Amino acid sequence: MKTKTILACVFSAVALAVCGEDIDFQITTVDGKVINGSVPVEVHDGSAEIRFRKTELPKNVKSVRLSSEAARIPAGTEGYWVNSDGELGTFKRRAKDMTRRLAHPKMPFFGAKTPAATWVGIVKGMSRHFSFSVNYKKGVYELSMAWDWQMDDIYEDLVVEFRFLEWADADYAGMAREYRKWQLERKAVVPLSERVKKRPILDYMVKNPEVRVRLAWKPVPSPKPDQTTLDEPLVKPVITFDRFKEIVDEFKRQGIPGAEFCLVGWNVGGHDGRWPQVFPVEPSLGGEARLKEAIRHAQGLGYEVVAHCNHRDAYLIADSWDAEYIRERDADGTLKRGKTTWGGGRMYTICPRRAYERFATKQMPMVAALGFRGLHYLDVYSCVPVEICESSYHPLNVPESVKWVGNILNLATDTFGGVASEGGFDQNAGSLDYILYASFARPFEDKTYEGLVDRLVPMFPLVYNGIILSNPFTTTVNAMLKGRPSELKVIEFGARPTFYYYANFLTPGKGKNWMGDQDLECGTDAVLVESVAAIKRAIAPYAALARLQYLWMDGHDELAPGVYRTKYSDGTAVYVNYGKNAATVDDVTIPAQDWLLKK
Repeated sequence: MKTKTILACVFSAVALAVCGEDIDFQITTVDGKVINGSVPVEVHDGSAEIRFRKTELPKNVKSVRLSSEAARIPAGTEGYWVNSDGELGTFKRRAKDMTRRLAHPKMPFFGAKTPAATWVGIVKGMSRHFSFSVNYKKGVYELSMAWDWQMDDIYEDLVVEFRFLEWADADYAGMAREYRKWQLERKAVVPLSERVKKRPILDYMVKNPEVRVRLAWKPVPSPKPDQTTLDEPLVKPVITFDRFKEIVDEFKRQGIPGAEFCLVGWNVGGHDGRWPQVFPVEPSLGGEARLKEAIRHAQGLGYEVVAHCNHRDAYLIADSWDAEYIRERDADGTLKRGKTTWGGGRMYTICPRRAYERFATKQMPMVAALGFRGLHYLDVYSCVPVEICESSYHPLNVPESVKWVGNILNLATDTFGGVASEGGFDQNAGSLDYILYASFARPFEDKTYEGLVDRLVPMFPLVYNGIILSNPFTTTVNAMLKGRPSELKVIEFGARPTFYYYANFLTPGKGKNWMGDQDLECGTDAVLVESVAAIKRAIAPYAALARLQYLWMDGHDELAPGVYRTKYSDGTAVYVNYGKNAATVDDVTIPAQDWLLKK
């Protein structure tokens, strides 16, 4: 597929197609004007690039949409579309018309496979501003993309490159590999195997699970949205620092050799209690002296302890509250009123530049002085799209915001040895070592999928296994409490096992527990013993799987209904069988609801 004519015909056969030398577009301006036209396509060896030069776009552009008659796929066609969040949909006939629009993809790529061709589109210019849509109407699928978020500041050309995939590369794993290749080639990320040479503590994290321990919190949602120190709801101390020592002792007694404990809610006010205020250490848990003692105790037994911190959120009750550093503003510069309510009350968010300058640089050394070391956890940053700053005093566009968040994450690595965050948005992938969960999807519950999505595939680990440690879903936290399928999903998706004491802290009846209703607790000694035993059973498979964290996840296939194979770059294959009967594939037999590793 080296000639311009052949490649153009290939793309014209599938979504976002190219017929001849141009592709149709539709520009919508802020005042509602619609401009239709076509843009030249630059055809290279095995790829085609579409570029809108920023200097040639209208000043008041609201969206730029790519679509054409050729980008239509009849129902009944073999194959599928897939987005970077891991949502995969086949082209089967459906009972009604529907649309799936992914407004903020976690990674800037998408693709499709049909009998005519397999391709991946990598958005390389204004990559955090696009959406991907699938529209099913009257028996025809139409795939389209648009640059349609925060288009008032076009700081670079709009660019998308379509790469044609052949033979063994012609599937969703091949799409992920192409994106990973691009990330590595432009040095946006560095393999874990290289980073560990300079930071040996990463090897400990690779080999051992993450155990989060929520110590204290105030009611959520808060009964007092705008709190003061005079009417602040009482903190609920659930696991004191002395009790945490007993958890660690039980891990040691049961023979669990290693774990990274992340203490959540150790700060004043407990979890999300008074950010950006951190100190004093929450008195009801035992105060600073007891915290230091507990950290030393755990480290003395061979465990690592890190802190859950937050440089993004802000509450009025903080002793360091200042509207100056808040990023959300109306057009006239007026502070926007916080809409979300957590333990500290009405939540506002901090400009990343101000967060670095006013808080991260000052607080991190103080937190490190308590004894914490490991993958320092900074909440939210990778769980949301890039957040610009609307303040006229310190405005940030998308790349500037990414840079300042990166400065915060890199400072954490320099201070503690590594850094972790919450979700699968990859704008700061090069600065992250671990994420708590890649997706909020709930793969084993009703209404998991939205209309056109047929199943979830491991796009994040297909890109980032060997680069970022991860856990696939919120519901695979404490997987062993949620049924055998959740345990198997951890293995299929190459996860670092992740556990959480008191994951559920919302006031009953006031919200959905996004990590599932099943929980780890330690209210009595008997319950503590049982919870540690459950963790020990859950991490047993990881002894054979941990080494795979240093490899690329290079393949993923459904070989039979409910039977999956995950392949790694050294040739290792991991088989998972969700079925009620044993399955034989690739000359191996996988027992019912079990897994098998083949080297």
